[in-house]
Amino acid sequence: MFGTILNSWALFSGFGLIMLAHALQGTLLNINAVFYNFSDFEIGYVFTGYFVGFLFSSIQCPKLIKNVGHIRVFAAFASLGSIAILLHWVIVNPIAWLIFRMITGFSFAAIYIVCESWLNDRADNQTRGQLIGFYMIVLYFSMCAGVMLVNLKATTEAHLYILTSLLISFALVPILLTKKPAPDFTTPKFLSLKELYSKSPMAFVGSFAIGMIYSVLFGLMAVFGAKIGLSIFQISILVFVNTFVGAIFQFPIGKISDKFDRRSILLILNLIAIGSLIFAFLFGSISFYVLLVFIGIHSAVSLPYYAVVISHMNDFLEKEEIVSASSTLTLVNALGMVAGPLLASGFMAYFGAYGYFIYMIVVYAIVAPYNFARIRVGRTSDIYEDNTPSMIVPRTTSPVGMQLATDQIINKIEEEEDNSDER
Repeated sequence: MFGTILNSWALFSGFGLIMLAHALQGTLLNINAVFYNFSDFEIGYVFTGYFVGFLFSSIQCPKLIKNVGHIRVFAAFASLGSIAILLHWVIVNPIAWLIFRMITGFSFAAIYIVCESWLNDRADNQTRGQLIGFYMIVLYFSMCAGVMLVNLKATTEAHLYILTSLLISFALVPILLTKKPAPDFTTPKFLSLKELYSKSPMAFVGSFAIGMIYSVLFGLMAVFGAKIGLSIFQISILVFVNTFVGAIFQFPIGKISDKFDRRSILLILNLIAIGSLIFAFLFGSISFYVLLVFIGIHSAVSLPYYAVVISHMNDFLEKEEIVSASSTLTLVNALGMVAGPLLASGFMAYFGAYGYFIYMIVVYAIVAPYNFARIRVGRTSDIYEDNTPSMIVPRTTSPVGMQLATDQIINKIEEEEDNSDER
């Protein structure tokens, strides 16, 4: 395994620097949007821009990579992302920031697709799980570290914008200097939205809903912190805890979901999320540490939610359908992400800063009854008698990256089938 990781050092180094920049710029722009007195509506559509760009890139970039290659696409969009963050400091205007965020979202999605498809090419049946694990370590460690960088300088000065640009630019160096050939590339296959819903209604609805949560949870948390008067350091700690706690709970919750009906697990996660957010709304103003506790509890159940949704969908699919269905599910999730900041900003405009929690409570409260209704329908899958193995999916996963994770699941299913035949 270590040999495979060492052989991919350029990929992991470049990706780690990108994620440092991603976390830093998200927190930086959140804080400064409040400082520059953007209205709640303006904040909503500005930060929706990133997810609009991400969605279009997820659809279009695989074709571009196929035509011009991994390295050129990585270099082009890393350069574009590096320029975009500097433009945020040069032109302080919500419409301009919307355009810059769309460019950033498109660029970063392209980078994720390059990294994940490259990693998939390096993996085989023996090393794929370890590579995914190391990929996630790099992803979440870099994001946690990137958030803390916001404390280095005043957010309104040019230093942090320049630092973000430098990190993205430095990411080019190991990628462009690698001797390893770029992999062959195949564009992902997609299942139609209608087919996906018919296969697993709960996965479809759950993916869209958690997209509405994720975009607000990670995209507007620093905005919420700034609006209630937290210091820069407190905001960075809040975002750090949100990322770190959610990451460490993915694996244990995934394993628990392997043993029970995943719809029941999703409902339990949903109810815990509602409870933690209600307590954050009611008691979060008492103390920063009280707020931190309830944010951590919510993160522990919300970040693994998407992985459980995907695993639940796989329970109702033939293994030949898993890759195409998973690719489509990422687009459903991205559509939810596009809607999230726009709707959440309306809640924050009407209810004040704590409308941030009210919005998420409402989303969960809509999904919970549907979740309960799907449980009452009963298990309809006749494909697998037991749950498929759980999937642990990075938050940044693109349709191409999903293939990396689903290939691992398919291998496990085939192993279980072989073992069953031997018995």
